[in-house]
Amino acid sequence: MKTLLATILSFLILALASCPLLVLGTSSVPEPLLDVNGNKVESTLQYHIVSAIWGPGGGGVSLHGGRNGYCPLDVIQLPSAIQWGKKLILSPYDNSTIVRESTDLNLRFVGLLSGSKQCNELPLWKVDNYDASSGRWFITTGGLDGHPGAETLLNWFKLEKTNLPGAYKIVHCPSVCESCVKLCSSVGRFSFEDGVRRLVLVRDDEPAFPVVLIPARERSTSV
Repeated sequence: MKTLLATILSFLILALASCPLLVLGTSSVPEPLLDVNGNKVESTLQYHIVSAIWGPGGGGVSLHGGRNGYCPLDVIQLPSAIQWGKKLILSPYDNSTIVRESTDLNLRFVGLLSGSKQCNELPLWKVDNYDASSGRWFITTGGLDGHPGAETLLNWFKLEKTNLPGAYKIVHCPSVCESCVKLCSSVGRFSFEDGVRRLVLVRDDEPAFPVVLIPARERSTSV
């Protein structure tokens, strides 16, 4: 009996030693997003998403009346580098406090106001308002916060590193529903006849919009 137990124990020890990855668990965790100060981005704090290219590249993101002049509002990039735009909260799908690269998250403006007209939809980014004339999907507001799955597929974005130091690109390619048919594209900019730079899904041969994250507590700005 003792010989049998010794044999079984020896076998288990040998099996565990030959499979250290299974025992220790080495599933990689994405790197945390970093703000312009090198601090980890947190879901409990507010940030400005601002162009990583200073000067003519423009400023931060804000809101503008839709192409019909009303709601839903379009997400735009402001034309001046000194304009940081509206504050946002980044909320990961798993409710983590630390926001990580290449991880599904909601982007939500703090408050939602267009001039003197208050829109009724939530200030959450979503992919919507396909324009056949330009072949563009626009980034608007009105998404549903949380509830990862098929019914919220258009509401999820990711931030991924670019070749610019400290800069990220915004990507729409949700992983919250693996079996769903989805759009997968980077977010870039597109100017309509009114000259407003609206955020859109861009094609593979078009540039993404490189951005940095600035903590909102550093200064207050107007949109």
